[in-house]
Amino acid sequence: MYGIARVINKWTVLILTILFWGLAFSAIKYSVQTLTPVELAGLRFFVADLFFMGTIFIGNFKLRLRDYPMVFILGLFGVTIYHVFLNLGEIYVTSGVASLLIATSPIFVLFLSRLFLSETITSRKLTGILMAFLGVAVLSEPEFNVKAAGVIFVLLSSISASIYTVMGKRLMRRYNYAILTNYAIIFGSLPLMPFVPSALSRLVTTGDVILGFSVVFLGIFSTYLGYLGWYYFLEREEASRASVFLLAIPLVAIIAGVILLGETIDIMTLLGGIAIIGGIALVLRG
Repeated sequence: MYGIARVINKWTVLILTILFWGLAFSAIKYSVQTLTPVELAGLRFFVADLFFMGTIFIGNFKLRLRDYPMVFILGLFGVTIYHVFLNLGEIYVTSGVASLLIATSPIFVLFLSRLFLSETITSRKLTGILMAFLGVAVLSEPEFNVKAAGVIFVLLSSISASIYTVMGKRLMRRYNYAILTNYAIIFGSLPLMPFVPSALSRLVTTGDVILGFSVVFLGIFSTYLGYLGWYYFLEREEASRASVFLLAIPLVAIIAGVILLGETIDIMTLLGGIAIIGGIALVLRG
């Protein structure tokens, strides 16, 4: 019975994590209309850190002093670099396109897993990689314009997420998911804290209730619960296998963008999205 309960809990946590992360793209797209990318990231993690610090205190979590630098670097990729570039990218591209680009993360996880986790790269995986990046090219359009710049920003965010996943998997040899996540997020968000006062001031000045709700949702659900949920699942699955489930996030994000933001889905987005998801599926099957 206990084993069955663990499996059910694992999949329940995964579904909720995908839902929270998929909805995050709409919340970000709305928020960057008022807050700068760095301000949004700072305010989001200011909210989340209150919960992470409380969890560390209640759980009496301990981190060895010699691991502080590595966990800080882990958090830097998973928090500051990832979220600033994602927020910046969503100024130029829709939430749906951003979610499709973030879905390329498993490809970068594959390369990093080969280098650091000794996983193999086959011809099928290489074919899938080329197919996925063809989709990225379709989304960015041939000419280098602001849309292409947005694609590049979000791809940098995707690479950062991949580094966070693989580094985290290695550090799980010494810490469980809860300890690692709580410390990594708090350490990684420290560079963003100087931007919190200006973000709070802008939030209060606008008096935008939806903006306030978006920030709270991002801080509690997409960040606190989302990060804990992802590492909870990752602790129980191989990195490359776990990453396949991230393909469900663009579906949630695109539907949310259409319903909540009135975004449209054109033929280029559809073709690019099919190529990306098809390529990633081929990579993971290989």
